[in-house]
Amino acid sequence: MEWIVIGLVIAGVLFLTGVLIIVGIIYKIKHKFKKFTREVERQTGRTFDSEALMRDVAQLRKSDIVKKNPASLNGMDKIYVPMIKRDYPDLELQAVYPQVEMLIKSYLNSIEDQSTAELEGKMVVAPSLVQKTEAIIGDIISQDQKVFYDNIVVHKTVISQYVKENGMATIRFHSAVGYLNYVLDSKGKLKSGNKEVAEETTYIVSYSRVIDGELAKQSGEVDVLAVSCPNCGAPLPRGSGSVCPYSRTEFHNMTEDVFSWAFTDIKEKNLMTKKLF
Repeated sequence: MEWIVIGLVIAGVLFLTGVLIIVGIIYKIKHKFKKFTREVERQTGRTFDSEALMRDVAQLRKSDIVKKNPASLNGMDKIYVPMIKRDYPDLELQAVYPQVEMLIKSYLNSIEDQSTAELEGKMVVAPSLVQKTEAIIGDIISQDQKVFYDNIVVHKTVISQYVKENGMATIRFHSAVGYLNYVLDSKGKLKSGNKEVAEETTYIVSYSRVIDGELAKQSGEVDVLAVSCPNCGAPLPRGSGSVCPYSRTEFHNMTEDVFSWAFTDIKEKNLMTKKLF
């Protein structure tokens, strides 16, 4: 019986000793933390806010994860680039990649600005793409909303497809894009999206030109592409007829040499991204 009592006493002493050790460790941690916060306040002249610090740390972790993990792409450049160069040896593909990235940014900025001026002013864009953008802007305005695309980053662009159909040749570029995307209502209240956490998605951009004028005309695609003078290469304004206003070159047949490359479509592809439209 005495041994049982002695055992209980020893166990109780060990328990209390463990508790005291833990309390001591917690005390030291708190003491060091207070010392640290006082030093921060002395250096910055501001009151230390631990809750704000934890929120900032959590936000940085989220942003860092997004930054290091852009959306994946399935590039087919090794297959399609030789085919495109064989068909169009004069097309400078390396110069098109940055244009694709510029188009994506101009498209998103146009939606945010609710104007297609930037989209139309930087590159050859098909009227159908301008009309599509105007329709999106009109839908946003009708809902009395404002869409924002901040800190746009195009991580990488690859070729995903090269096709010839309906009298046209089309190169489709696939780009990994990151941005802060959110929607505000007329009162400036957040309706959807996130102002602080970036999201990753992908966009498909179509770059096309006519290869068969009659077939493209029959399929209704010819009106979406740009026309250039076969003599001087200048882009021809719509409604200019069959005479180039610059070189006065006359042409009457819608042959391949009067058509130039143009961006004809853009759409978001990542199904994991919440769609705003």
